[in-house]
Amino acid sequence: MDIYIIGSGTCVPSLRRASPALAIKIDHKTLLFDGGSGTLRQLLRVGIHLQEIDYLLYTHFHPDHTGDLVHFLFASKYAPAYQREKPFFIVAPTGFIEFYERLKGAYREWIVPKEGLMKIIEMDTTRNSAKKFENFAVYTCPIRHTENSIGFRIEAKGRAVVYSGDSDYCDELVRLAKDADVLICESAFPNGMKVNGHMTPSLAGKIGTLARCKKLILTHFYPVCDQHDIYGQCRKEYKGELIIAEDLMKISV
Repeated sequence: MDIYIIGSGTCVPSLRRASPALAIKIDHKTLLFDGGSGTLRQLLRVGIHLQEIDYLLYTHFHPDHTGDLVHFLFASKYAPAYQREKPFFIVAPTGFIEFYERLKGAYREWIVPKEGLMKIIEMDTTRNSAKKFENFAVYTCPIRHTENSIGFRIEAKGRAVVYSGDSDYCDELVRLAKDADVLICESAFPNGMKVNGHMTPSLAGKIGTLARCKKLILTHFYPVCDQHDIYGQCRKEYKGELIIAEDLMKISV
């Protein structure tokens, strides 16, 4: 599996960090997790065109995680010579179908793919869920952020990658990340500046340690994080391999 950090930032504009997004390539399949404004352009910078995306996976419905969904659907249908013919899946929390119906109320047929191209799969937000695809498996669990938030665990080729999405500290995420090869975990604010629904480097490190994950990647940084020693703060709790995410970074598993 190849992991691409498409955006390591948040809803607050930053010249250093784009909106939250993450891509994983597994053999010939491309998975895109979340995607705020500008994600499709960021993907081009790592060599991934929107036509290559086979799965769109969403952790929750906040605009900085879903903003480019409309762009994806519109570009896939409307642009002459670029109209999509390859089917794709959307894997998202319970409530996504209603969310999409409301988007259609605003954008109408412009974001309705050709019949048979899009399949939506809702994952339960009240308990652990699982779904097997062609060459990988998806496991989700409820995450402490919004009532429709889930975390993802992807297993393929004997490897496991976990993505927290936006999350506060919670035991559910520890269990989801147990013995994972990689945990990509939000770390929105520095120690001492924690806000409800998000984590600090120390809390992310604690989850990595309790889960015994082999590699911890911190991401989803508000701009204030760039003024603090995020690496050092996390090191107080986590002693394994630690990476501070930067846009366009590639990690192979």
